[in-house]
Amino acid sequence: MDDFTRANTLLDNGRGEEALVIFRRLAEDGRLDAMHSIAHTYLYGIAGLPVDYDQAFAWFTRAANLGCPQAMYHLGLMNARGYGTPVDPALSAAWYRRSAEHGDEDAMYELGLCYEKGFGVPEDRQAAADWFGRAAKLGQEKAREKLAR
Repeated sequence: MDDFTRANTLLDNGRGEEALVIFRRLAEDGRLDAMHSIAHTYLYGIAGLPVDYDQAFAWFTRAANLGCPQAMYHLGLMNARGYGTPVDPALSAAWYRRSAEHGDEDAMYELGLCYEKGFGVPEDRQAAADWFGRAAKLGQEKAREKLAR
């Protein structure tokens, strides 16, 4: 079993502190999935660890700046909700766009919502439908529901 898998097994068994030690070592070696896992663990308070938006934001930022689409998506979410950073609709939409352009279907859906509501971008129903369509083609269920309406 490799270290990343071992760390995830520790998380699954409620041993968050031990998992973070391994994830941090892997992250320092440049593993984007480990950076994302650290951030995700802090964002949701997994395996007995407290929610820590500041740590989550810092690790998502590090991973996103190195090209991790899932981290870009989560930065969009954090900027939209003010988790670890002030609410910033324009920055939220920008992170969703970066993630969507890397193929993340959840980011495509969220960017569609931004255009639908005029959140951080000008309201544009056609752009919203385009992003919902892209997400739906990749299997994003909420985007399919939006298009059906």
